[in-house]
Amino acid sequence: MNKFDIENSAPLIAIIDAEGREPKPADGPTHRFTVWNTPLVKVTEMYGCAYAWTRSYGLIGWRHDTGRQHFEWFPAGLIKRVERSDWHGR
Repeated sequence: MNKFDIENSAPLIAIIDAEGREPKPADGPTHRFTVWNTPLVKVTEMYGCAYAWTRSYGLIGWRHDTGRQHFEWFPAGLIKRVERSDWHGR
């Protein structure tokens, strides 16, 4: 990723912004997955990738129907890891 390319750095900026909105700051430190090792996950009916975690929450990124990427924290109990074959073409 070129750090000077605004379009490609937008996801990184969104991740940093989402980390600042962590729902439970006393939950301990935020740990990030490496870029090449983000697990595929499902939260309710939404598929995405996990980018960071704390003891009780996971930061999940997914694409809206508009094509824009969105990042939000979800309780760990709602996040299920999936395989690429379960991804349903997403």
